[in-house]
Amino acid sequence: MGPEYEKIIVLIIVLLASFLTWKMVKDFYITKFHSIFAHLIAIITASFMLLSSMFLFMPKNYQRGVTAEVELNFLSIATVFIMLAILYLFFKYIPDNKKK
Repeated sequence: MGPEYEKIIVLIIVLLASFLTWKMVKDFYITKFHSIFAHLIAIITASFMLLSSMFLFMPKNYQRGVTAEVELNFLSIATVFIMLAILYLFFKYIPDNKKK
């Protein structure tokens, strides 16, 4: 697979993870705070998810113009999936169980 396709795949994974984080956090906090504050908290949390997941795909010895810009590997994808699963557990599953 070429480096262009790896960049596209990583970009899709990172943006999807950030969007899902934003959605989960916003839906959780909108019931507790005003919608503007819930949206701001969700944007900040999604920004941290964007940065942390992007750092996962960075090569260890990155040199500008010499090495690949992203490194697509199973461990990074699994880590992003685990982070999203934990967020889902905290913001969707646990509060729904307490209501029942």
